[in-house]
Amino acid sequence: MQNEKIIQDIVDFNKNTVRMSFEALGTFYDQTAKAADQLLGATPYVPEEGKKAFNLFIKENQKVQANVKNFVETSIEIDWTSKDAPVKSLEAMETLYNSAFSQSNAIQKETKDLLKKTTEQLPKEAKPVVDFWNEALNSNFQIFQSFMTKNFDFAKKGLKDVTAETPKAASTK
Repeated sequence: MQNEKIIQDIVDFNKNTVRMSFEALGTFYDQTAKAADQLLGATPYVPEEGKKAFNLFIKENQKVQANVKNFVETSIEIDWTSKDAPVKSLEAMETLYNSAFSQSNAIQKETKDLLKKTTEQLPKEAKPVVDFWNEALNSNFQIFQSFMTKNFDFAKKGLKDVTAETPKAASTK
């Protein structure tokens, strides 16, 4: 009985450590964002598109941080001794990736608009190069996203198949 209490105390300590670490990281990140925003506001030579891009970066990074925190907290709450732990872990990981993909899509849309405004100032010869670079980056990300989605589908099917094939424990009555 004493060993179980010690193990539970260790688990609780680690959970609190994770939560406190994310709180500290969040506070540090918020203060850094405020300081950088003040610095940008005080610098008259930074174009408006640059300030918008920075604000977008800060906003999306805060969402990413919240999603990672949620993923980690969900993962540490899983009962890893239960038979459905692998499925719950995969679901938590898929939720994290889906959040990241939706945020990435929002960033791609915003940066495309900002890039369009920015490239208006470039010589017309440079615009196709910038457009090509942006489209190549976005299409490569779409390929990666498709690959990850297929991997999650494959992993879910594999877990389903393994669960179906796993023999049931014999009753000890």
